[in-house]
Amino acid sequence: MTAKHYERLPGENLLRSTLTFRRLSLSPHSLIRSLPVKPLQTGHWLPILKICLAAIFLGSLGVYLKPDRLWDAWKQMDLGWIALAGLLALLGLLIQLVKWKQLLGFYRPQTTWREGMHSLLIGFALGLVSPGRLGELGRGVFLVGDRATWVGAAGVDRLCSLAATLSAAWVGLWVIFPGARPGLVLLLASLVILTLVGAKIVTGSGDGWITRVWKTVERAPGGIWAKGLTWSILFNLVFFTQFYILVRSWGPVPGIALWGIPVIFGLKSILPISFMDLGVREGAAVLVFGMLEADPLAAFNSAILIFALNVLVPGACGSILVFQNIFKLNGVQNLPVQSKILSITPWMTKG
Repeated sequence: MTAKHYERLPGENLLRSTLTFRRLSLSPHSLIRSLPVKPLQTGHWLPILKICLAAIFLGSLGVYLKPDRLWDAWKQMDLGWIALAGLLALLGLLIQLVKWKQLLGFYRPQTTWREGMHSLLIGFALGLVSPGRLGELGRGVFLVGDRATWVGAAGVDRLCSLAATLSAAWVGLWVIFPGARPGLVLLLASLVILTLVGAKIVTGSGDGWITRVWKTVERAPGGIWAKGLTWSILFNLVFFTQFYILVRSWGPVPGIALWGIPVIFGLKSILPISFMDLGVREGAAVLVFGMLEADPLAAFNSAILIFALNVLVPGACGSILVFQNIFKLNGVQNLPVQSKILSITPWMTKG
């Protein structure tokens, strides 16, 4: 590995040597500091505040729903439905991999499927420790090439996902609240205008690093955006079905509640205010299902399982890959803990 594989960026601490990589002082902390979105850049109080908010939200929901009723609900769940939801989680991960590999192939055609899977899982890991999971924009941190390009590619991925989720939430609101349709039209128009204005501001902000990232986003042709949106819509359909199956494991679900599922995740997407979005996702589920006269206990428990299956498990796998790459860059080999961890995940670390 040579220095030409990486481009030095302002304030970057990931690669501390400008000439060689014979010995790097790389740690998990310096890795986080090197990301384009830095969870600690406003001080150590922000992550602590977010953890406190998550604890307060989850604690308040637990008190509201009654701990004994929650425990009884967990004992009554149908494990067959849970297993089916787990299979859908794997399908959802595969869809995300195909979408991400398509983007990587446009910006760097020689990227392999293994590199795509590794970087995707690493993005999950970094997303766990960043506000609103924006750390996923750093999923290309260990890929060869220009860092701004990988952040831009991840930005295209996130924008497609956000557009699909918010569009589905808008349709859900349209069906649930027919009397509010004029206001929904106004809301949609306002979002379009704000998006266009924001893009104009970023484009004209000079030659900074953010502008370079945005230019990477602009380079993506219409076909890439169309495919990204298509895969995002497909993923959302799988994701919403997964949530329905989890709720269904506790009993029948009213038909109108199906339209509330995308609203739940739309609310979660626009309110990244707690650690790992804990409490926000669950609170939105309880609120929406309560309004639609569905079972809020099932909604709360399903939101917890959705987080575990789709965020926590991939993030844990990605964390192993993060540390593996850190060990490699530091030249550390055959550490007892490292060897023990990597020995149980050969499919992730081979090659």
